Amino acid sequence: MSDRMRVLIAIILCCLSISDHPVLGQNARAPIRDDQVNISPFSFGIHALGGYNVHTASFSGFKGIPSCCPEYSEAANTGSSIGLSGSYALNQHLGITLRATFNGLGGDFTSNEIQYVMSQSGFATITHELETSLGIAALEPQTTLTFGRASVSTGLWMGMPLSMRFSQRETIFPGTFDGLNRIRNELSGDIPFTPSMIFGVSAGLSYAFPLNRTNNLRLAPEIRGFALLQELSESTAWKAIGIRAGLSLLWSDVEIIPPPPPPPPPPPIIIPLPDLLSSLSVTTMESDRNSVDSFLLTERIDRVIQPILPYVFFDDESAEIPIRYQLLNAQQSTVFNEQTLMPLEMLGRYHHVLNLAGLRLRNDSSLTITIIGNSAGAGKERRNTGLAYKRAEKIASYFRTIWNIDSTRLIIKAKGIPDNPSNNSYPEGIAENRRVELQFSDPSVFEVLTIMDSVLSIMPERVQVRGKVISGPMIERWRITAMTDTNYLHESLGLHNTFVNSTMTIAPEKLGKHNDSVRFRYNVVDTAGRSHTSSISLPVAYDQVITDKTIDNSSTEKIKRYSLILFDFDAATLSDRNMRVIDAIKSTNGIQITSILGATDPYGDQERNAKLALERAGVVGTLLNADPLIIKGNSVYQGTSNALPEGRFYNRTVIIEAKEQ
Repeated sequence: MSDRMRVLIAIILCCLSISDHPVLGQNARAPIRDDQVNISPFSFGIHALGGYNVHTASFSGFKGIPSCCPEYSEAANTGSSIGLSGSYALNQHLGITLRATFNGLGGDFTSNEIQYVMSQSGFATITHELETSLGIAALEPQTTLTFGRASVSTGLWMGMPLSMRFSQRETIFPGTFDGLNRIRNELSGDIPFTPSMIFGVSAGLSYAFPLNRTNNLRLAPEIRGFALLQELSESTAWKAIGIRAGLSLLWSDVEIIPPPPPPPPPPPIIIPLPDLLSSLSVTTMESDRNSVDSFLLTERIDRVIQPILPYVFFDDESAEIPIRYQLLNAQQSTVFNEQTLMPLEMLGRYHHVLNLAGLRLRNDSSLTITIIGNSAGAGKERRNTGLAYKRAEKIASYFRTIWNIDSTRLIIKAKGIPDNPSNNSYPEGIAENRRVELQFSDPSVFEVLTIMDSVLSIMPERVQVRGKVISGPMIERWRITAMTDTNYLHESLGLHNTFVNSTMTIAPEKLGKHNDSVRFRYNVVDTAGRSHTSSISLPVAYDQVITDKTIDNSSTEKIKRYSLILFDFDAATLSDRNMRVIDAIKSTNGIQITSILGATDPYGDQERNAKLALERAGVVGTLLNADPLIIKGNSVYQGTSNALPEGRFYNRTVIIEAKEQ
């Protein structure tokens, strides 16, 4: 017997197998506080183990399988065992266990021999290699002894081979077997003549750790060994020994027995208690502490309204978008909204014209846009439609790459000069003609920019809520709450106080704008367990105040000032978009038109500008049925800077003042 085999046998004999649970004894009891726990004598578990396989042998090969090996003597390899178990505790120390396990018992044999090789005129080493892969399902009936949490067991090992495979080959070095090959007898397949059943013995040791208070769920580290008592192939002298270490998870059913109830107390002496009554009040925080009978929710809306100029102006002989126009990257476009333009001035908002167009295209997939590039029609740009096309393509590329607009929705055109050109006799007119025009399939979506921002406030914002116990015994606890029809506003809790002050700050965003109310409740519970609730419901009135930042408002006279109409160069004709603005002003109730001022920029012939300003005011006044005495003109108007083309276009307008009646 080899030294390795002697060591393994010694370990197995010294180690005691794990029982699948520490035996608590039949119907054993484990106390939990005042309860008693009866643990069932039946126990079930699963286990997973890994370890080492040692094979002892004395054979030269399998019967019927060619082999030139003089003798295989021993082999070793890693192995594993997994399976299920069931146990029954006969008493506190003795039990029986049945384990069902699948075992991996493979081993690799190697045998070397030295022979004289004639073809090499010298000695060579022949290496014989035999690899085995054994899968055996085993039943292990065990007898178990338990001492506290430690358990030892021993019993039979009965295995049924499921998979018995081998792979062998013989190699020579140096030299060859037949002058050509260094490998011979390289074969694999099922191991022949394996028995239908294999018998052995097993033993082991474990220590169980409870995973819960009732001790019916346990984790048990275990060490286990087994030795096979018969040959693994009937034509060979071949046995195997295995040692394993791993974990078992064990479960037993439990019955929890509560302690007997205590004896009933003597009947209490009943003393009549006074009625429990409370009151509730809501007052302001000022020194006079006036009662609050309602709340006023005010929504202040700031509104910006300005016409959208659908032009982008370019520098001389350039197709690059000027830096004064605000261009975004793709990430910024995903979070862009018109609300961010509220703090800007008119031209600052206009310089986002491409982003305003991109936002409308992205939000409405049915829209298309015609992008018309123009050259100045004078100087080096005269009849330069190639440059005009590049300008339009630059705008279209921005919509495609930044706003992800499909090319089929972008119609590009190029012209040598705009259809409604400015006067090329002046540098300002030439600059105004170097532009790209944006025409939507639905023009109304790109005529007026309206931005609204609202702020809510509540009066009174802070209130004092007072709860008071009018009659009753000592208070055990109290609670004050405030809520609306849809939201919880406030909660205060306390103990024993008969007089309670609670300061509440009302959050206006939690109040409804229509038919809402704030309900206050004061609930007290006395030491006798009785409860009383006082409540107050206060209505919420709603008011809306709208301030137009681009329409001048005078707080004393309530004068509104509109500047929403834009004209082309040297034109006094109202376009369809201007007619829609006129119709909107005519439909506004409760206003009286007090002034109509036509305006032009200061460039060009002053006499013509003065006449043009009056023409613009007159055509608007006629449509609004205004008194001719209130119609005036301003030929040097400077509502925005005249230094830029867009500023001059915004100054070609009509300003309408109206008084609220």
